[in-house]
Amino acid sequence: MPAVDTLAVAFNLQLRNPPPLAALIDTLDLHSLAYAVGSIGIVLEWRAYWLPGGRAFRRWSATGALFWAGQYFLLNAWTAGLNMAGTALRTLLSAYVTHGAGKHWTAAGFTLAFAAFTAFSWQGPISLAPGFATINTTVALFYLDNRRMRIALLACSLAWIGNDLYWQAWPALLAESVAMLVNIRTIIGLYRQDSV
Repeated sequence: MPAVDTLAVAFNLQLRNPPPLAALIDTLDLHSLAYAVGSIGIVLEWRAYWLPGGRAFRRWSATGALFWAGQYFLLNAWTAGLNMAGTALRTLLSAYVTHGAGKHWTAAGFTLAFAAFTAFSWQGPISLAPGFATINTTVALFYLDNRRMRIALLACSLAWIGNDLYWQAWPALLAESVAMLVNIRTIIGLYRQDSV
């Protein structure tokens, strides 16, 4: 049998008998896939808070935010998806746009964008919690050193936890609480490093 025919037979068998991972993906409904993607984002965010370096934190956190954006897009929550995509871009840029007018314009642009997202998705005074969290995080990422940035992010975590309590979003509450505890552990480690 010629080699081409052997390859064709093998390819057809592969199509008829997909590997287990492909079969699993085929059985997932869109909501399950969305929550699987979001769960990856949560783990990446925890990893970001665990790392002591500011630039590594930003890279991992931006990657986690991209997964959350994917989750929201899969759930057709376009405003939340765009907000998280903006969060990912903001977090990544804060690692590289660190001096001069570019830094100020970038920080101001993201601050205005997150204020606009807050106004656009307004659902009463509770909307101030995520609005504060995204704007405060923007200022912290662009203007504070690594340790003070992480301390400022504790206030953001409290705002998200309050938001999650209000909406009874228990998985998000748990994820943010763990992130906050990991952040506290890293802040303590940074203080110990400085005292040595």
